[in-house]
Amino acid sequence: MLFKIKLLSTLFFLIHLNLFSQNEESKYIDQNGFYKINIISKKDTISILTTNTDKKTPKPTILFLQGSLAKPIIFHDSTGASVTAFPFEIEEYLKKFNFIIIARYGIPLVGSYEKDTEGFLNKKGQIPIEFIKNDNLKYRTFQAQSVLNYLYKQKWVQKDSIFVIGHSEGYRVAAQLSEKNRKIAKLVCMSANPFNRIAEYILKSRIETLSTSSDSLIQKEIEQDINSFKSIPLNIEQYKNDYEVYNRMSYNSVLSYESLLQFKKPILVTYGTEDIGSLNNDLLHFLLRKNKLTMFVYPDLDHNYNKKEFDKNGNELESSYHWDSVFKDVQNWLL
Repeated sequence: MLFKIKLLSTLFFLIHLNLFSQNEESKYIDQNGFYKINIISKKDTISILTTNTDKKTPKPTILFLQGSLAKPIIFHDSTGASVTAFPFEIEEYLKKFNFIIIARYGIPLVGSYEKDTEGFLNKKGQIPIEFIKNDNLKYRTFQAQSVLNYLYKQKWVQKDSIFVIGHSEGYRVAAQLSEKNRKIAKLVCMSANPFNRIAEYILKSRIETLSTSSDSLIQKEIEQDINSFKSIPLNIEQYKNDYEVYNRMSYNSVLSYESLLQFKKPILVTYGTEDIGSLNNDLLHFLLRKNKLTMFVYPDLDHNYNKKEFDKNGNELESSYHWDSVFKDVQNWLL
């Protein structure tokens, strides 16, 4: 009898804790003007947040694919205030667009601003294994395609105006997703290069040689990077149980521009000139000669569209933030 009482007490505590967690999640989702949708299949559940509140009126819809870190979508602080992982303000565009963002697998939708902005860690101080298992290009592309398929069936989505925007690692996901994809009306790839991560390392190393007295050590590093690319097998599935190796290979075994070649609708590529890893996007003009390519290049801006600022004496000040002006250009291009 005593055992049953303890068991019931434990179950009640767990249920109460879960309800408290769900209520906290709902509170911050509502606070930021979103609502949550779970897309459920036999093998997976994909959680998305959407800004849509009007189920009857179809609107152009933006699917935003964020970068690589294991971050929640919403962050709250100790005062109860909260912000979203969208790097640009969306409020002024809500009459024009539905906005969609996908939760990273194994990561809570809502996290702490103080603890989780650089990536969520569990109680053991580790990145959740569920995230690590699915932190690869294959799964992220599957996620995005599942969401795209769901959106295409919704009455509140204007089917000829579904736009995909990928930033950083999201660039690579967006490119892979675009292959022969007729459901995407326009594609936006931001702040990565048109090859792969290894190509980014090589470009950064090559630029470094311009400011060193001897290139020999850096040249060896470049040759090692090239050899690591050449050694990636055609079929990487044999490594699927070695998560870190498989995840790394998934992003390096393909070249993003080859995916973009298969997308026949308009493509916009944007980057800042202080983002060294993105500089060879200029080569897309040569690689995608027959594609409908537009490029917005932002002088002096970095990977996240920040600009270094200095006072009149040359002392560095807080960087200025330009994501909002960049997105304004993007949304003008979309429509």
